Amino acid sequence: MKYIFKSVFASEINDYLKLLNAAGKYIDKIQSTLRYIDKYLVSIGATQKSLNANTITMWLNTRDVSTNTKVSDILNLKGFVKYITSLGFEAECPELLKSHDIYTPYVFSDKEFERIILAADNFEAWKRDVRTNLLFPFLLRILFGCGLRLGEGRSLRWSDVDLENGVLTIKEAKNKKQRFVPMHNSLTNLLKDYRVVMHNNGICNEYLFESNLYSDRPFKNNTFYEWFAKILASAGINYAKHNNRERGPCPHCLRHCFTMKSFLKSENEGRRFENTAPFLAAYLGHDSAVGTEAYLSTNHTVYTQSHQRVDISIGDLFPEVSF
Repeated sequence: MKYIFKSVFASEINDYLKLLNAAGKYIDKIQSTLRYIDKYLVSIGATQKSLNANTITMWLNTRDVSTNTKVSDILNLKGFVKYITSLGFEAECPELLKSHDIYTPYVFSDKEFERIILAADNFEAWKRDVRTNLLFPFLLRILFGCGLRLGEGRSLRWSDVDLENGVLTIKEAKNKKQRFVPMHNSLTNLLKDYRVVMHNNGICNEYLFESNLYSDRPFKNNTFYEWFAKILASAGINYAKHNNRERGPCPHCLRHCFTMKSFLKSENEGRRFENTAPFLAAYLGHDSAVGTEAYLSTNHTVYTQSHQRVDISIGDLFPEVSF
């Protein structure tokens, strides 16, 4: 159901979003931020068309989210604040918060991942449904072998796959940015076999990872999350969360594993990381190598030596690099 803006700035918000949309801007995140602050302005009974830094700060204090998310909220609001200021209204954004949130991914060891694959290949999610017992183990391999986000992987269509050259076209990417992702030959060959099996069973004709309930759409993210949690338990990988926002072992950690292994491969082959960083950032779909640096920031003890090698190699590289 489409959200209807109801605050004192409802008409200005709608006009602002229309302008962004007409300019071809990606508005989903901006719209989400404006929806939250709209609800807040309604809740406090705001009647004056002014949006000062103090009001925004008080709204942010009601948000049970990470500091990074609050920083994103401020950045999303900046354009709207400039817009209503140009219309003659009083508006000001607060200073950007200093983020002390450090997301530490769980990086699976080689032995742990071997157990995960073994558990996945021998686990029956739904005994009466053949596809899920083949589909999820292969999606797992795609995520780990290509460093894809879960949404990118599960949304793949056969029209996005070039099996001759071993290249995936990622169209359902973050911030609507498309990119090409080359696959290893072994993964390409597995994908060829996967297609034969699926098509012979008359399933997954459009999407690689088609829902067992709806033939015209892929599985939802939470369905894979539930399956993956069972696989981790079957593989003997347990993790206790310390707070609600702590992620722990999850499908997104596979992307971090891919990034770490790509770094180590680059280093072992004698390439300086500053030469590899732009390519790795493009492969992962990051706007710059700064985003890639965050994927190398992990303190999992299994990779202690690897982390020291990362620190030595990247040092102060990223803050000085601009793409």
